[in-house]
Amino acid sequence: MKKITKLVLPVAGLGKRLLPLTKHTPKNLIPVNGKPLLEYVLEDAVISGIRNVVLVVNSKHRQDFAAYIRKSGKQFPTLTFHIRVQETPGGNGHAIAQAYDIIGNEPFVVRFCDDVIVGNPPVLKSLIDLFDRYQSSVLLLERVPMKMVSRFGVVGIKKAPKGKKTNFLGGNIYEITKIVEKPKVKDAPSNLTIVGGYVLTADIVRNLRIVAETLPVIADDALPLAVALQIELILKGKLYGWEFPSRLLDCGTLEKLREAEAFLLAQGQKN
Repeated sequence: MKKITKLVLPVAGLGKRLLPLTKHTPKNLIPVNGKPLLEYVLEDAVISGIRNVVLVVNSKHRQDFAAYIRKSGKQFPTLTFHIRVQETPGGNGHAIAQAYDIIGNEPFVVRFCDDVIVGNPPVLKSLIDLFDRYQSSVLLLERVPMKMVSRFGVVGIKKAPKGKKTNFLGGNIYEITKIVEKPKVKDAPSNLTIVGGYVLTADIVRNLRIVAETLPVIADDALPLAVALQIELILKGKLYGWEFPSRLLDCGTLEKLREAEAFLLAQGQKN
């Protein structure tokens, strides 16, 4: 069984909800409790056996991330960094498609850095372990109040097949039956939402690339990752989700960023 050693980090977002902090600093390089958001994921990547990290950036911030790698990449001597540019904000699936030349025919991990996930073992390692178990794409799931589902991608689920374990490190495992982007409450298949972590088959990035190349114009958010996940469901019928037990810190707004910093500072004082 081939080891999963490649991580894609879509970091091309402009971070408008974090203004004025993002006026001069890319969102994922904003420090939280003393280190950039990006660094929390890189630390987990090292522990999880990742060797290649693809940063998918926008053209405006390419030099910022290149400078970060030159200055701080030495902290991560086992990681090889690659920068790919997303020329237009075509959605998170379009961003991932830019990493095709590095991913090739291997399964890979995706993380969105504005969610800091505090857990032991790292959530990346746990996702990789689950992929090894099921040999199918695995998504991180978080349960939210039903009134909030219209903000997220929501999954329809059933329990994992009979004879297979349905619990992993204290969190339930589900077989995913559908994905609905930002549904109305009355149309939501559950209150389990997709958060920023995946281990995906090589078919996912291949299908994203095919779709991207067939579109005459890539409009804003035209190609979400959910498109390729739906194709995976149709063609393979196998997609799993893990309702993980770790603490997720959403750092997507100024208020949430302050809350995350306070939590991490308190954790550091306890430790």
